[in-house]
Amino acid sequence: MDRIVNQTVAPEHVREMNLLLLCARGSLDGDAIERIQSISKEDIDWKYLVETAIAHNVHCLLYKSLETASPETVKKPVFQELRSRFQDNEIRNLFFAGKLLALLKLFREHGIRAIPFKGPVLAEMVYGDFALREFGDLDVQVDRRDVLRTLDLLAGQGFRPEIDLDREQFSAYVAKKNGMLMTRTTGLMVDLHWEMSGNYTFDPLVLDEIENDLVWTTLAGHRVQHPGRESLLVYLCLHGTRNCWKDIESLSSIASLIESRDQWNWVRALDLADRMRCRRMLLLTLTLVHDLFETRLPKNVLSLIQKDSAIPDLALQVCRLLFEDREPWPKHVSKFSLFHFRVRDRWSEKIRYGKHLVFGATARDWLCFPVPGKLSFLHGLARPVRLVTVLFLSLTRNLVRFAHNRDCSPQKRRGRREKICFLFW
Repeated sequence: MDRIVNQTVAPEHVREMNLLLLCARGSLDGDAIERIQSISKEDIDWKYLVETAIAHNVHCLLYKSLETASPETVKKPVFQELRSRFQDNEIRNLFFAGKLLALLKLFREHGIRAIPFKGPVLAEMVYGDFALREFGDLDVQVDRRDVLRTLDLLAGQGFRPEIDLDREQFSAYVAKKNGMLMTRTTGLMVDLHWEMSGNYTFDPLVLDEIENDLVWTTLAGHRVQHPGRESLLVYLCLHGTRNCWKDIESLSSIASLIESRDQWNWVRALDLADRMRCRRMLLLTLTLVHDLFETRLPKNVLSLIQKDSAIPDLALQVCRLLFEDREPWPKHVSKFSLFHFRVRDRWSEKIRYGKHLVFGATARDWLCFPVPGKLSFLHGLARPVRLVTVLFLSLTRNLVRFAHNRDCSPQKRRGRREKICFLFW
């Protein structure tokens, strides 16, 4: 952990980041507790630590770990703020869990098989307490054949889709896309999926594919089904890579998932990654959790990581983005960045991904160019036009911002030049 943190974190904040990574673990052993106690007794910038924990969605884990390991070393106002945020999140997540269980019951009553993932279910799996993870919506997967019925049921509960389509357009959208965000006026959001990988891999991760790998867990006293650990691991690796690991919690949950079980079927996980042509994404993720959280991995997996010469540089790139000053730049890396091409296993997948980026219409394309369902193929032609316009305006805006900040230090100017090149490669 120290090596990669020293390489990617500003020297004045290395101590705080080491403490945060220790506290962001799902469970603490004796060694981790001793190290937390030792570091927290030093001159810690508590304001920076709390703000960083909030930005990375691990403030609840920070509070729980400090409460367990070293509550007496934390300044009282800091501890009170963390406790207050934890309690607020606990109440909020309890509300989310109740709504999820109510929706699953509604779907069952109408003969629709729905499988929750991420959200409170993932928190319960990896941390043993759904209050320790912050999330903004409820992710549910259904069979593609049940999507329209599910949308009707959600509409009956007051949910509205992110884009307004008629029946014919919805049918065309469901055939081409993988999910739809539904929002209620109360702010509750349901991210409805009928394909989990988001067209990010060669082989779609649909309900039929994971049906034999579903397992049961308990959520707020109720038994619910969710994807098995190997399928969930591969999905989380895909999801995190697609977002270029936007926060520490996205990696912490994977590290905790691995540590929550002694016996892993690594052959099955690797076979699934090979079928979906995302082995490098899986190995990159395992490298990150091994380096940052000291997650235990078997020798054969570590050997596979060492054989891929691209992984060390990719891991370093992720950590530089993960630990950089987050204020001047957006959290999400452009899907057109070099990173998203390098992380693919083979050239055929790089080309396929590039074609999907240029011609694969998104929900925004459907919103900007509303056409009848029978003419939905026109979105593939309109998307390149919209992309060129958006990228040109975005590049111009960033160049103007760069010119406006020419009076800043040479180090900051160099970092901004690198960021612009990375975003618009």
